[in-house]
Amino acid sequence: MSGHGVGEATSERYRVSAEVRTVNHRFCRVSMRLPAEIGFFEDTARRMIQSRVQRGKVDLSLTVQSATGTAARVDHGVAAAWMKELTGLAEELGAEPPSLPDVLALPGVVLSNGMEQVDPDAIAPTLGEALGAALDGLESMRSREGEHLAGDLVARVQTVAGGLESIRQASRELPARTRDQLRQRIEDLLAESGREIDPDRLLQEAAYHAERADITEEIVRLGSHLEKMRGLLQSSDAVGRTLEFLSQEIHRELSTIGAKTKELDIAELVVDLKSELERIREQVQNIE
Repeated sequence: MSGHGVGEATSERYRVSAEVRTVNHRFCRVSMRLPAEIGFFEDTARRMIQSRVQRGKVDLSLTVQSATGTAARVDHGVAAAWMKELTGLAEELGAEPPSLPDVLALPGVVLSNGMEQVDPDAIAPTLGEALGAALDGLESMRSREGEHLAGDLVARVQTVAGGLESIRQASRELPARTRDQLRQRIEDLLAESGREIDPDRLLQEAAYHAERADITEEIVRLGSHLEKMRGLLQSSDAVGRTLEFLSQEIHRELSTIGAKTKELDIAELVVDLKSELERIREQVQNIE
């Protein structure tokens, strides 16, 4: 799910700001923009994020300033080196030369005064506090979005459940329909050949075809999957992957029903339910 959170923390020596953004993704993907002087914090930040975000593409930005309020400064030597390299590359490629804002955004060009001598032990708690606050804000926003999404999914699951009940009602007439259709087909064939129908053989054939067309097990499993899905949508745990698996299983059962029965009314219901299920599957990929 998409979300956004910011956090700040200050110690006697450092002021840290953290910003976390997420967009939809089936897995957890983390990218970071950290000043070189706090590169040591990357592994810790990744673990903190992954402990609280199971799905989503996460972008983290951390900035550090001196708590004394000193202004940022530009390392002219680093800036000049970047400008020289990039200008030469632009000439070779026939591209536009780099602008000053482009160069200022490059690593090592802009430094908060004194930040090049960061004490890892002293700043680590402040970094963790700022990132924790940003993740709290992110979770709050994602939680609100999740509630809205869960409500939409509950309504769609109910639509599928209603369609399943229609299939269940229609399936009760399948044995009799199969028997009558088979009888009529055999009688037509025998009438052409002038032979009489064997009642026992007709019953055997009807039983065989009725068994092949029976969808009772699929209906029962579908009902179980839908009930499980309803329960998961009420849970506060991370259930996205389980919901995705259940969606696949529901699609499998619907496909089996469609393959087993040739009844037009049931086939139409299967098509409608698959369409609704596809919307569910798209939404489920956004759930934590």
